[in-house]
Amino acid sequence: MSVTVLGQIEQAEAEAEQIVRDAQLQAREMIKSVEEAGVHQAREAQKALGEEAQRRLEEARVLIGDEIKSLELRRAAEREAMRERARARVQDAGRSVFERIVADGHR
Repeated sequence: MSVTVLGQIEQAEAEAEQIVRDAQLQAREMIKSVEEAGVHQAREAQKALGEEAQRRLEEARVLIGDEIKSLELRRAAEREAMRERARARVQDAGRSVFERIVADGHR
């Protein structure tokens, strides 16, 4: 009977060792699965961040483009105003030059 009990103990130990090995294998597979999920999630997050950054850059480009157009229009208006002021002074300058010539001619 001791042989039978000893055999049962050995069989129970073997089964326990197999259970431990199976549990270790399952744990490794779970860790591997979690790591893969983490890598996948990190890639997705990085992709989403890249897309968000690209969207914000595009918005900034549009805003800057609008600002540049606004500045160009303002400067064009300023240049036109300066031209108009210069045109208005051309007649005064011509008259002044003519008056000096005439005044110097009588000496």
